[in-house]
Amino acid sequence: MSDYTDGFLMVAIAGIALLLLYRGFRIWLRKPFTLGSGVGFEFNEDIQEHPAVDLLESAGYKIVSDKLKVPLAFRVEEQVLHSRLYIDYVVKKHGEYYLVRRSRERRLVEWTGAGLRREILPYLLLYPDCAGVLYIDTEQGQIKEITLSTDSDDADEASYIKDIWRTR
Repeated sequence: MSDYTDGFLMVAIAGIALLLLYRGFRIWLRKPFTLGSGVGFEFNEDIQEHPAVDLLESAGYKIVSDKLKVPLAFRVEEQVLHSRLYIDYVVKKHGEYYLVRRSRERRLVEWTGAGLRREILPYLLLYPDCAGVLYIDTEQGQIKEITLSTDSDDADEASYIKDIWRTR
């Protein structure tokens, strides 16, 4: 009788352990992708047709996600203020992720240090594991790669903005 009870307990414990491992794995799979920060998002795999998509694919980027809305909340003393940050695409090339912003007629980027700080820096700080931000100007047919650098970097070694693709 003792051998039967011991065997039953071992099978029951093994079954419970397998169930817990299975549930933990399923929860891990459903966890939002975070790109190395505490602010995550779930990929939007429904890619809409746009000239920017063709431009990115012709430059060798694989589009991983379409438009994303990243909700933000700021606590100021007792008040919570809400905002959001929009990412047009998330792309991948050579195993590295890039966030993509498209040019907009109503909101042009000022190509100065202050302009880039205002428009691009939030993306680079929110997702530090990204290789950079790609800025797409579909009218000009340009993709500009923007990465965060320091003043001490040599201009020949690391540039702040690099033109990747030009059709004109």
